[in-house]
Amino acid sequence: MDIGLILALVSAVFFAVGIVLVRKTAGEAGEAFTVTSISIFTGIPLFAVVISIVGDWQLLAAISIKALGMLAAVGIIHFIIGRSLAYDAFRYIGANRSMPITQTCPIITIVLSWIFLGETLTFYVAFGALLMMSGVILITQHKTHESGGKKKLTADEVKGIIFSLVAAVCWGVTPILIKPAVQEAGSAIVGNFIAYSAAALGFLVWLLISKKQRIHFKRLSFKKNILLMIISGLFTAGGQILYFAALGRSPANLVAPLVSIEIVFIFLLSFFINRRIEVFTWKVALGMAAAVAGTFLLFR
Repeated sequence: MDIGLILALVSAVFFAVGIVLVRKTAGEAGEAFTVTSISIFTGIPLFAVVISIVGDWQLLAAISIKALGMLAAVGIIHFIIGRSLAYDAFRYIGANRSMPITQTCPIITIVLSWIFLGETLTFYVAFGALLMMSGVILITQHKTHESGGKKKLTADEVKGIIFSLVAAVCWGVTPILIKPAVQEAGSAIVGNFIAYSAAALGFLVWLLISKKQRIHFKRLSFKKNILLMIISGLFTAGGQILYFAALGRSPANLVAPLVSIEIVFIFLLSFFINRRIEVFTWKVALGMAAAVAGTFLLFR
């Protein structure tokens, strides 16, 4: 197998481990701010080490203000807003149900690419989008609360679904900013470092002005919470590095669908790690399968 495709599969495992650990830590912490911010603070040193190894610091010094601003916007939209909402969604409805919804983000990217970049829409794209949306419908139909003889979604489930959809929008918009900025920067790792740094600055300001968030941090236990959050952040950042390395070696229309298989790994890992707090039904499993199949078709 091509080395790039192997890296893509390994990155999918890394992302899945990070997300399963986030589900566990966010549930125990009772909020997503600390989990999200620690994942960002953890990723920055890892990116810095990789940049030092490959010798790309000079690219950082040469980047234009425009590209810098675009990557900073990515840090705010993708990581502060998108990741925070996604992690909150994991807490409300679990990673098994949230991830297939957030994975609809390629549909948004494709539509925006068609509008702003002049890229074409094909039958495979349309059918793939239909499959992904059918997967979302199956998953959101899982209902646990009964009232007056009729089943309906709980308030937390509604929040989780809405947060997942907004996160998908955030993650679908940012590739339109990432592509030209990274092309100018000449290094995906440098682009990630800038976006992570902007997000870290935003989280730091948020922490300084919000007494509530400072209280959340003070309540955390290093052994029980923070250590697991750091490990999750390292897996997520490692997945980012492997993903971009895979893109540098293999076609994107093969790499991206392979990385989307993280949904399957999340389902399997959740069974062993988060079995008591995750949802395992035939609708969730079928919805995941539809989302993965749809993703493959999007990149045909």
